[in-house]
Amino acid sequence: MNITIETCLGSISAGISRINGLYSMYAQKQGISYGIIDIVYLLRLHGAVTQKQIAETCKMPKQTVNSFIKQLKSENYIFLVPTNTEDKREKEIRLTSTGERYSLKLLKPFFELHEQVAGRVGMEVLRQLSNTLNTLGDALERELEIEKASIKWEEKMKTKKELVKKTTRQVMHSKAVK
Repeated sequence: MNITIETCLGSISAGISRINGLYSMYAQKQGISYGIIDIVYLLRLHGAVTQKQIAETCKMPKQTVNSFIKQLKSENYIFLVPTNTEDKREKEIRLTSTGERYSLKLLKPFFELHEQVAGRVGMEVLRQLSNTLNTLGDALERELEIEKASIKWEEKMKTKKELVKKTTRQVMHSKAVK
């Protein structure tokens, strides 16, 4: 273990957790779940997204995303559009006109907060931080994918070794029986 690396990455992780916690507390003060805000924010930003895209982008479980989508749909803030004629399950989520108005009202305090924060730290710091965190996230993702591939390879090799042992035992047993 390299204590310098652990200290740096631990500090980054703690900082990200702190920011997420602050957003969550701010959302609670607004009387809304931060997960709803994440989804509405993505819809404002991109116009249309799928549940899978939301889950991947926000790192939310699909079941949680589905619950939020049902809630937003029941309040007539969103509608679903099939994206694939063969697979009707995959749907794009879009804001209704009521949802557009709701999103502006819901997100306005966050937009104002973001402008205040940007004024305090400066756009250059925000750009650098964004680039750095994306670079770190990409590296972590690559390492995790390598780890997944390595685990799969080890499992495959273990299975092959077990098969070879089993086959060898069977051959040895059949020779001993003869």
